[in-house]
Amino acid sequence: MILLAFGVVFTAAQHLVAAIPLLRDRLKATTGERAYGPVFGLAAVAGILLIVIGWRSAGLVPVYDPPVWGRYANFLLTLIAFIFLGVFLFRGRMRQILRFPMALAAIFWAAGHLLANGDLAGIILFGGFLLYGVLHIVIGTLNGVRPSADVRGGHDLLSILGGIALYGIMAQLHGAVIGVPVVQLG
Repeated sequence: MILLAFGVVFTAAQHLVAAIPLLRDRLKATTGERAYGPVFGLAAVAGILLIVIGWRSAGLVPVYDPPVWGRYANFLLTLIAFIFLGVFLFRGRMRQILRFPMALAAIFWAAGHLLANGDLAGIILFGGFLLYGVLHIVIGTLNGVRPSADVRGGHDLLSILGGIALYGIMAQLHGAVIGVPVVQLG
């Protein structure tokens, strides 16, 4: 559980840098403008690997019984989260309207999973990301963070289609990557 908790804190802290322009700019100056993106990306992959390894090695420690309907709510909330992820990845008008689509994606994804899982590892992972998403929006708002003003035609549709496609891919890979199949047949 410690590895999982460390991975969540590491990943959340790394991504909160984007909500604090002064800190982000200082890190860019330290690493260099060209190196910042790849260094950030490698750190993000490392954080995700820590989370996956921590999750897969965590024992089942039940804490609460999720509601029967929680699993179905999770399907819907996670789909919405992936659509928000699509909005983050593309540069449509919806990105300007939502302002923090990645943080919203984390909130919807985490809330859905908290409704479907009642174990300690789930609380650490999904509760941590729910807290991260809320903090990102609050800190980003207080720091005046806005998405890039670059809006591209057709990207709103691409956001939705891309998010749905990513949802479908993750639904297929969930069992192999996370160790828990989304749907069990038979």
